[in-house]
Amino acid sequence: MPIETLNLELFSLINASAEAKPWIIHLAIFIANDLLYLVLGLLVFLWCFGDLANKERALRAVLLTSIALGVGYLISLYYPHSRPFVLGVGHTLIEHSATASFPSNHMLIFSTIALSYLSVGRRVAGGILLLMAFAVAWSRIYIGVHFPLDMLGAFGVALVINGLGVYIWPLCQTHIMHMAVAVYSWLFHPLLRRGWLK
Repeated sequence: MPIETLNLELFSLINASAEAKPWIIHLAIFIANDLLYLVLGLLVFLWCFGDLANKERALRAVLLTSIALGVGYLISLYYPHSRPFVLGVGHTLIEHSATASFPSNHMLIFSTIALSYLSVGRRVAGGILLLMAFAVAWSRIYIGVHFPLDMLGAFGVALVINGLGVYIWPLCQTHIMHMAVAVYSWLFHPLLRRGWLK
C-alpha cells in the first residue's frame, strides 16, 4: 500500500466524525492548542525557581527543541505537504493557516522535550511528557489540521536530534550553562537579589 494511501486511511480513522461529541471536541482543541503553554510555562518555572540541575535540563530541552524546529522548517521547505483541509479531506474543527503540515511543529516540541528528559534519566517526567506528545498527535489529527505522517516525521526528527544531543551536549554544556546563567543573572539581578527568582 502506498504511504500516502495509508496516511489518508489512518487520518480518516482518527479525524473527528460529523457526530463527534462536543466534550471530545473541546478536549481535543485544548490539547491541540493550549497544552503547549502549560509545558513551556513549566520550563520557564524550572529555570527561574529550580536548582542548577533543573536549569540545565530545561535549557537542554529548549535548545534541542529549537534545533528540531529549525530542521523541521527546512524539511517543510524541501518537502511541502498540504494540510488535510487544503486537500478537502476530513473535518476541520479550528481555523488554521494553510502552511506546510510536515512535520508537525507541535509534535516536534512535545516529543523533543520528552525525549530530552528521558535521555538524561528523568523517566517519570519524560514519560509524562511523551504521553502528552502522543495526546497532542491524536488531537491535531482529530481536529483536522495534520496527518498521521506529520506526527511520525516529527517524532523521527526529535529522535535524531536527541540522539545527537546525547553526544554533543556533554561537550558544550558547561560553556552554554555559564553563558545562560550569566545573561540571566545580568537581566534579572534585582529580582535575584531580592530572592524573588533563583
